[in-house]
Amino acid sequence: MPLFEEEFTVEAAPETVWDFLLDPQRVAPCLPGCESVEIESATTYKVRLTVKVGFLSTTQNLKVELVESDRPRHLVSVARGEDRKLASQVEVRNTLDLTPAPPGATLVRYRSDVRVLGRLGSVGDAVMKVKAKQVAADFAANVRAALGRPA
Repeated sequence: MPLFEEEFTVEAAPETVWDFLLDPQRVAPCLPGCESVEIESATTYKVRLTVKVGFLSTTQNLKVELVESDRPRHLVSVARGEDRKLASQVEVRNTLDLTPAPPGATLVRYRSDVRVLGRLGSVGDAVMKVKAKQVAADFAANVRAALGRPA
């Protein structure tokens, strides 16, 4: 199971960042490859995501569930999805921690434990890590821009 850990700073208070990250309609456009988001409940969403990983392009229909929350500091979510065309399944457990960073900024740290089965798993950890770093950098830049203060 590949493990990805990243962090970035946003020039906004933790409460502001928390509210933004928990609003699927606002955060979805920040996620590279996100085609749609459907809110099922306050803690469950459906997300359609298309990304190219190595030599494969995958469209995942993910069900995202918020499983642990300590406002505005800590959040755990689990996403499960599949790409029937590639006969692949993905399960991701994301842990997000927000820490105040003076003056008035927030350090966002996250950890993603990823399990990939099927053809998509054939691309290997090294390729997945490169793609994850690229997606993370793009996501961080998009969040900063969406909150009105580019890096």
